[in-house]
Amino acid sequence: MKPDHHALLAWPHQVPAPVMQTLADAHYIRGMELGPPHWWQQWQKERLAELLRWLATKDWWQAWAGSRQGSFSPIEALSGLPIMLREDFRALIAAHAPEVPVEHGNLSTYSTSGSTGVPVTFWRTEMALRINTNHYWADHQRQGRDLTKQLSVLTAGQAAHDGTHRNQTGEPWLHPGQQLVRLTTQFTLEEHALWLCNDPVAYLATPPGTLTGIIAMIEELGIEAPKLLQIMTHGQTVSPELRQRTREVLGASIRDRYSCEETGPIAFQCPESDDYYHCCVGNVVVEVVGGDNQPLPEGTQGTVLVTGLHQWASPAIRYELGDIACFHAHCPGCGVTVPTLSQLLGRKHILLRMKDRSWRYVQPLARDWLKCATFREYRLVQTNPFSFRAEFVMDHPISTSEVDALANMLSKCIGPEFSFELIQLDAIPWPPGRKRQEFVGLMP
Repeated sequence: MKPDHHALLAWPHQVPAPVMQTLADAHYIRGMELGPPHWWQQWQKERLAELLRWLATKDWWQAWAGSRQGSFSPIEALSGLPIMLREDFRALIAAHAPEVPVEHGNLSTYSTSGSTGVPVTFWRTEMALRINTNHYWADHQRQGRDLTKQLSVLTAGQAAHDGTHRNQTGEPWLHPGQQLVRLTTQFTLEEHALWLCNDPVAYLATPPGTLTGIIAMIEELGIEAPKLLQIMTHGQTVSPELRQRTREVLGASIRDRYSCEETGPIAFQCPESDDYYHCCVGNVVVEVVGGDNQPLPEGTQGTVLVTGLHQWASPAIRYELGDIACFHAHCPGCGVTVPTLSQLLGRKHILLRMKDRSWRYVQPLARDWLKCATFREYRLVQTNPFSFRAEFVMDHPISTSEVDALANMLSKCIGPEFSFELIQLDAIPWPPGRKRQEFVGLMP
């Protein structure tokens, strides 16, 4: 039976087995990150060897990988395998019924639309879910959070609720602080801003886009902003400008998380630097490759590939997410000796390709748009290497002065070498799914 808060006052404690498992997993995860590099390197080799040996017995995998996995060491075998795209992942899942060793536990189905709005359904085992979840507990330790304090969660991934939010009691042995969970789509940005200011908490978890809008509304309304300790972001690129504004307005640092539904956690932001992300060596193998699919020198922009070490039910092997980043053998920010990512720019189709062939993340902020006019919705779509279409919705026909202000803002934020076609719409044709990309660049 699950203990209540009063159970924490008793001694000797009778701690539930799942709590002990979480604490043990988090301790092991942190130990691999903080220990000598041969610890996690040997551990990854063993886990990868187990996964590839098991896959080698499956006809559907042989049809995909063929003889390319060879008889090399696990890491060498991995680099010889083909790169798996989203359509390959979907096809492999459709090609076979899920089958895993009994020790991996029961199977459950999960779905994601990714950034494309195209859904994919896959399988996950109890073991994979446990390890995914407990990487987040390890990050609480990494970031030094006081889990007795209140946490607000603004998310699109829950059902509608009554009132301003849903009170969620945390696990008293691990997270005794109160959690206030709120559906983002049920309220306006103004309502989110007022709610956060009227009921301040220590920590906030929300996507960067929602955070950007809340800060803009706090400034526009001229209300007193709360002072938070940390803000946990996920799902979108965090710009340096958003980090600076978050510190200025909310007094909090952003601690970003990089993950995907198909494999779980990929990397967590370094606790001592905004620029680097520690790869989750206990969950995934991360590669950064160039156009020839070969590893790039450290600090060079390339395509991120991720291999889920525990995702046996729906294997994601050398899975290309479409993200751009730089790879480092260890963290230049704090010195830990695990692989580290920097310049984590996000999906290629939301990035701007520059004349020197490098990628750049650009995202005019809500306040930039709202200084030009009272837009209700907006989106910037790159139509060719040097042209954009700026789509927007507003309650009145756009005026000449508003057109001039918008054109000047876009030239300043994106670059004077680009041209912009301004189009007023009754509604923006957003793609299916919960995610809305307000900047859409060209695919390579």
